Amino acid sequence: MKLYMKCTTDRLELPLIVEESPMILANKMGISPHSVATMCSKQICGYHRIEVEDSWPDNDGGLWRYDEHGRVVHEY
Repeated sequence: MKLYMKCTTDRLELPLIVEESPMILANKMGISPHSVATMCSKQICGYHRIEVEDSWPDNDGGLWRYDEHGRVVHEY
């Protein structure tokens, strides 16, 4: 899964807005989706695109995720 972020422009780069698409982020920032996509790909002005896994740890230390039908799948 890809996430699009607007972060602070200081050395900490704390996330201000995190969205699943450049269009949603662009609407919140009041700029064009093309501008967001360009700035995320070049990582300028505090914009970043990151890839995250779709799996989460459970209480037993295993991983789980949702399959294409919305069912929970355990990965050990």
